Amino acid sequence: MMKRVVATWLASLLLLTGPAAWACQVCRPRVHAGIHNAEYTANLLLLLLPVAVVLLVGLGLFYAPTLKARLTSPSAHD
Repeated sequence: MMKRVVATWLASLLLLTGPAAWACQVCRPRVHAGIHNAEYTANLLLLLLPVAVVLLVGLGLFYAPTLKARLTSPSAHD
């Protein structure tokens, strides 16, 4: 029951915020020109940087026990 309430709540929030992202017919060319300019790649990479950091931290936490065991185990050459 609680999952259904949370799912309905999130879906309604997403539906309410959707129209705010659309530009009108007059402003649309200016919005596109402002987004797709010479700094597009730099802005995209800067936007995705936090995602990469969170992914790296998550992978580090996921593989931490394996890495710790590998680093603390005695070498086969000893």
